[in-house]
Amino acid sequence: MNKILLEYLITKMTAYFFVAFGIVLGGAILGGMAALLTRQPPFHVMYELAIKLKIWGMIGALGGTFDSFMQIERIFADGNMSPVIKQIIFIVSAFVGADTGTRLIHWLVHGEIR
Repeated sequence: MNKILLEYLITKMTAYFFVAFGIVLGGAILGGMAALLTRQPPFHVMYELAIKLKIWGMIGALGGTFDSFMQIERIFADGNMSPVIKQIIFIVSAFVGADTGTRLIHWLVHGEIR
């Protein structure tokens, strides 16, 4: 694999991971602060928000739309598989970031790793 392509993939994977992670973590923490202001149980709200924000973390990391999935469909029609693999790697990276954010909130709220 070309060194420039590998650096590009690692850079993009890292960015997708941390954007998805940040959306889940930031949204849950700020939602917990809002729960404090409105006299709701903050830890419960944080955990529920983390679960609900998981998919939005992935969508936000991938650009806010389902363009990645549409690009995969076009590539299958053309028969070129290399970009499909790249897009799948990016989707998995965003999923892992969102899931890590959700698990971190779960650990912070419940004190255990599931």
